[in-house]
Amino acid sequence: MQWGIIGSGSWATALVKLLTDNHHPIHWCVRNESIVSHLEKRHHNPNYLSSVYFNTSLLHLHTDVAEVVRKSDALLIAVPSAYAIDTLQPLSPNAFEGKQVLSAIKGILPQDNLLLNDYLKKQFNLPLSDYFTVMGPCHAEEVAAEKLSYLTFSGLDADRTSNIASHFSTGYLNTVTNNDVYGVQYAAVLKNIYALGAGIAHGLEYGDNFRVC
Repeated sequence: MQWGIIGSGSWATALVKLLTDNHHPIHWCVRNESIVSHLEKRHHNPNYLSSVYFNTSLLHLHTDVAEVVRKSDALLIAVPSAYAIDTLQPLSPNAFEGKQVLSAIKGILPQDNLLLNDYLKKQFNLPLSDYFTVMGPCHAEEVAAEKLSYLTFSGLDADRTSNIASHFSTGYLNTVTNNDVYGVQYAAVLKNIYALGAGIAHGLEYGDNFRVC
């Protein structure tokens, strides 16, 4: 399976580390040529998780999202939800035909108020059977530091989901699978809302009784 990665932030970089630690060559779509040049020369992302060094022989770096999609069998989309539509805008309506798409987006696309799978169905006619998610309470910097973590992979077909999860499993990253594609995405959205609420309560110096209730 040839992987393509769309996104070059901290979470995308951590997930690229998992794939390359398992010796998978990838096509990686990054934001601009300066990032390409830095990765090629210095072997790390200049903007995020700069402590992670890559075997650049496994990286095929691009700034053209259409080229990455064309050359890949499976696509991991790991951009902030607010920028997902703009990132995918250059693609043709049949760009994802025959591809598997793995979403690492923890949020709703604000322009259309849709989850990524509903947007991909509407814009690219991607069936839900070819859509998978990777979610979990993981911090990118802890994955990068190889601290023990867990990720949940969701998809309608158990065997295909397990196969995708196996590409990311390492000695420091354990994977679990389920078929609740919608549930895990909404849970990730709610987690961010609860976190904001907890932060506001902490800033107002409310106690544990208020935050727990």
